[in-house]
Amino acid sequence: MSDPDGLRAAVLRLTTGVTVLTSCHEGRMHGSTISSTSLVSRDPMTVAAGLRQGSELSELAWRSGWFAVNVLAGRQAMVADWFADPERPRGLAQFEPLDWEPDPQTGLPLLRQAPAQLICRVLNRIPIGDHDDLLLAEVVRGRSGSGSPLISHQGALYSAELRDVVRRRRSRSLTTAAAVALD
Repeated sequence: MSDPDGLRAAVLRLTTGVTVLTSCHEGRMHGSTISSTSLVSRDPMTVAAGLRQGSELSELAWRSGWFAVNVLAGRQAMVADWFADPERPRGLAQFEPLDWEPDPQTGLPLLRQAPAQLICRVLNRIPIGDHDDLLLAEVVRGRSGSGSPLISHQGALYSAELRDVVRRRRSRSLTTAAAVALD
């Protein structure tokens, strides 16, 4: 259907929010930048996050049964870069240059400046192919603040400026004009 370069270009058009997932277990803690975190169910409130198989974060989250999703704001691209850098310090040292606090109930590292934080209980870890894990987790608590989101689009990070869009009122049938607009 499409060549590999065309397929990659098409997939890079998926625009996603950028998050830092954090977890801790038995005195170890880790954070990682993720651009594949998504709400997959509203009842129960469930998120999915894609991670590299065998990654430290995947292992900590699976063993502890918990992870936090820190939704990044447009002004936090440097935080995203920090948690994506394989050369950053490990453990507690990777959090020292940041404004963070442990969740009082789970100890999960929470980034204070994140516009939203979700505390998630792991439901399942599903291997995807030979290289990735999909973590499914129920959101048990959350905090929401303000700030425009940091997004990933075509392999780059952007600060999103959100504006209302003009929408048609809902109707029972799709009009010809609306059908043409969807093509």
